[in-house]
Amino acid sequence: MSKFFVVFKREYAQVVKKKSFLVGIFLTPALMAAFVMLPAFLARQKASETEHLAVIDQSGSGIGAAFAKALERYFIDDEETVPYYAVDRIIELDRADSSGRAAVEDSLRLLINDKELKYFLVVGEDASGGEADLYLVTNSDNFRSISWFEQRLSDLLSARRLEKSNVNLSIDSVLSLTQPIDLTIQDAKGESIPFMVKYFSALVFVGIMFGMMIGYGQLVMRSVIEEKNSRIMEVLISSVSPFQLMLGKIIGLGAATLTQVAIWFALGAVMFVMRSAVSVDPSIDRIVFDPVIIVFFILFLVSGYLLFSTLFALVGSIVNTEKEAQNFVAPITILMVLPFLLGIAVVQEPNSTLAVALSLFPFTAPTMMMMRVVFIAPTVAEHSLFSGIAAEATLSFLIVVAAVAGMIWLTSRIFRVGILMYGKRPTLPEIIKWVKY
Repeated sequence: MSKFFVVFKREYAQVVKKKSFLVGIFLTPALMAAFVMLPAFLARQKASETEHLAVIDQSGSGIGAAFAKALERYFIDDEETVPYYAVDRIIELDRADSSGRAAVEDSLRLLINDKELKYFLVVGEDASGGEADLYLVTNSDNFRSISWFEQRLSDLLSARRLEKSNVNLSIDSVLSLTQPIDLTIQDAKGESIPFMVKYFSALVFVGIMFGMMIGYGQLVMRSVIEEKNSRIMEVLISSVSPFQLMLGKIIGLGAATLTQVAIWFALGAVMFVMRSAVSVDPSIDRIVFDPVIIVFFILFLVSGYLLFSTLFALVGSIVNTEKEAQNFVAPITILMVLPFLLGIAVVQEPNSTLAVALSLFPFTAPTMMMMRVVFIAPTVAEHSLFSGIAAEATLSFLIVVAAVAGMIWLTSRIFRVGILMYGKRPTLPEIIKWVKY
């Protein structure tokens, strides 16, 4: 164990003492915050199954029924056989029944949290006169659906206004009566976080994880390749076991990663204390300082680093040069970049089959699940380890931990032979033989 700590301290000190480490503390989060990737074609994708919604109509003029009828024009397929929306219920209430409306809203919010309902629209008694008493409740940020809802409601409310108006009107009066609405979006918690705030926050969290995993993972790989080519590896192996050497490199550089994160959290704590003196959007406050997001960010950052750095150590042990290593690094990098490519689709439907599957696959789970946690956690009032996003994130973390254990075992079997092999790059059958030795 003492030999392991010698390797650990050496690898840790080599990183922390460099000036680039200090620069990275401030530069990395700044770059990640500025990094935005918006593959627009994913945002235009249609749903794969009918979306269910409900309408609470307190207007007394049948706006809810007219809205449901207007949605019948939208279909998922080109043959116009599968409707895009299904209005499960239209609940008409008396204009003055505020208590009944609150009770119905609470029951529908539970259906949204249980994924039995996608949206519900509230049309209040004053909806025809303005937007204050008209809002949509959903945990989804689907651009297409929200835009369609706004268009149809704008048409309906404009028609109602014109019906109540005088016959002879000026152009300005007609324009004021037919002005489009800007639909307010609430989550099931009854609050509203702008989509762009959630999306950019998710990109920042995932970007930091990506930078840490690929940056320090490649440091592990380069360290193994350099010591292997300089024959220092032969001297090291005479004093320490290959397994201790491998873990010392991985955990030593991992400790440097955690040092950076600890400094970021210390700076974040200072910002949290001083946030009252600075004008900060409350929605940002709900994400950045959400305890569920912080806990799972640390867990997925550590487990993701261990998983991918072990992969990089494996690559370093079977190649002789960094040029050879690039053939193996490319597919590893693609797995890390996947959240940025599919992110716009995942964040619009964080509970879709694609999002759940990618967040449970060990090599995409750290980043994909982190993106889902950022979008869903702030909208949930209570968290449980046995249900909801907290349970899914815990399961995902355990899957990643199991994958880390498997990768460490596999890499240690290959590492002990590969670090002493020079010349021709080994073939797959030869690598399989190393595992069996």
